[in-house]
Amino acid sequence: MIGRQFLASVLGCVTLVVGALGQVSTSITYNYAKLAYPGALLTFVNGINNNNVIVGSYYDKASNVHGFVYRHGKYTRVNFPGSTATEVLGINDLGDIVGVYQLRGPLNFHGFLRHNGTFMVIDDPHAQFGTIAFGINNVGTIVGSYDNAHGFIFRDGVFHRYDAPQAPGEAHNTQLNGINNLGWITGQVFTGGIWRGFWLIGKDCDFLEVPAGRDCEVTSINARADVVGCHDSNGFISFNVEQAESKERAEKFPLQEKLASCLMGINFSRVVVGFYSTMKKPYGFLGVPALTLKVSNPANHSYQTSPVHVVASAWGMNPISEIQVWVNFKKVFEVKKNQLNAYIQVPAGLNERFVVQAVDSKNRTTKIVHTITVNHYQ
Repeated sequence: MIGRQFLASVLGCVTLVVGALGQVSTSITYNYAKLAYPGALLTFVNGINNNNVIVGSYYDKASNVHGFVYRHGKYTRVNFPGSTATEVLGINDLGDIVGVYQLRGPLNFHGFLRHNGTFMVIDDPHAQFGTIAFGINNVGTIVGSYDNAHGFIFRDGVFHRYDAPQAPGEAHNTQLNGINNLGWITGQVFTGGIWRGFWLIGKDCDFLEVPAGRDCEVTSINARADVVGCHDSNGFISFNVEQAESKERAEKFPLQEKLASCLMGINFSRVVVGFYSTMKKPYGFLGVPALTLKVSNPANHSYQTSPVHVVASAWGMNPISEIQVWVNFKKVFEVKKNQLNAYIQVPAGLNERFVVQAVDSKNRTTKIVHTITVNHYQ
């Protein structure tokens, strides 16, 4: 591939069911479907818009690279005219696509936009050997990187360079991966010897911290401020990362399941796309929310007085059977419906494990795990 896989860090890939940060916590269990371009040796899925149209790239049987658009169950191949390789990396709700193509010769990469069926070259004027266009929103703002060194924002016909914060003396190495319809941008920067994922809202750049100083990239953000991405061989999703933020700060790395996959896109309906690897080859995937749980009280790491006011709701593809509350691995309450708003007696204790779990009619579950302190005063 000639996009993220070659000109940036090679990072593994994705999580599926996770908790969220902030005052309202969300957990989603997904239904997954494999996506593979017909007859392809390899398939990579790179993005999705709010109309559930998907874009990606594939290797044909001769190992040539082509882009594709997947709409209503049908794949359409995309090749930039005269190119030797093409990848489609981003799409907006109007069907405009962006990506990268290669011509014959070494280090010859160019970004492109296809609007109303017409291709346009997107080359940052400062690029020496390559430009990649990764994302586009509905007003036509395009983000990407050039020379594997600097991010760019192409707005109203003008290129603006963006370099994420780094330590003094470090060589510039910023990549911008995506942009939503509010103008919020995602990316990563190589600093301190690792890739650090971030999201950018105006001039506010927030870094997503990962355990043990491991590499991380943030690939996509939707208009709910849900972010997705990868670190090492695992992906992640974190919901509503901007809520209750009072100052510039690093965000905790979200809870995740460790799977050999990578989340590359998320839309407003929280449908996700990405790719995962088997022992033989990678495949693309589509993830659709099957069961969603939201807990608005109590907040994680909060101090509570018993009885604890618990507010939660659940919905999904199947009817909700019950919402349960567990404290320190013991079930203390349940309600046989999809809404919970009750005061529940909880034993006093410091840093107790407080779990709200939803169960649907197919016995599918999703849960949110908090730590709270109840009636404990120092």
